[in-house]
Order: sequence, then structure tokens, then C-alpha cells
Amino acid sequence: MASVTITFNPDLEGDIEEARSILDRLSERSAATSVSPEVVREKIIALLRGYGEKRTEYIRQVALAAPGRAAFADLTAVVGSAKAIGGTHSAIERAWRAKGMSTTFISTDPSGNARMEPHLATMVLEVLHDQVDEPDPLRSARF
Repeated sequence: MASVTITFNPDLEGDIEEARSILDRLSERSAATSVSPEVVREKIIALLRGYGEKRTEYIRQVALAAPGRAAFADLTAVVGSAKAIGGTHSAIERAWRAKGMSTTFISTDPSGNARMEPHLATMVLEVLHDQVDEPDPLRSARF
């Protein structure tokens, strides 16, 4: 038997998300029901489909920073304000969970810096390129 201690401040949303992420990774249910990369890609496409420029750029900045963290100041510049970051982050997480995903899409630390798992970040950047940046590859070839 292994013993794991998780310490977090329940008043900080970032701490709660980080603790939830750890618990999700350790849960037997998560281990038993691994989601295929194709399904994760489809969930990412569905998540990004209805988002405007600010939420899409927020997600892009976090994915680009992986495996490190996107700085709170940089994210504030993208979204517009610290208050908007909180709303953006929680809306994205709710949408991700509503799509049946048990893992955290983006986690934040107490300083407001955001992080995404590297394998997820790679898929997000591919989807952003394929579906958002270049949805029609022939468009750039037209005169």
C-alpha cells in the first residue's frame, strides 16, 4: 500500500484543480478507462468549435508553454483582465468535463500561471492548426 499526501488551499481554485488533477490520475476509474487519442482529439475539436478569439488564444498560450507554465501576465494580456481569466478558465473546465473528460484540461497554480499536460498540449496545437488556423488548406494557395 502506498501513502500519498495532497496539501491544498480550498479557497484557491487553482489549488483545488491541481488536487483534482492528481486524484484523477490516481483513481482506478481513470486508469481503467483510458481514452484513445482519437477520442481526445474529437473532444478538443468539439471544445474549440464554439470559442471566440480570446478563449482560443488563452488555450493556445497555455498549450505553447507546455511542459512549463503560461505566465499570468501573458494570459491577462490575451483575455483582458484577471477577472476574465477566472471566468474563461472555469468555463473551459466545465465544458471539458461536460464532454465526458475526467482529467483537467488546464490547471492553474496559486499565482495564476496555467499549465497543460504535454501530450494534451501537442494535440491541442495540432487541432488549432488544422481546424482554426488552416481549416481550408487550399485557401492559402488561392490568389
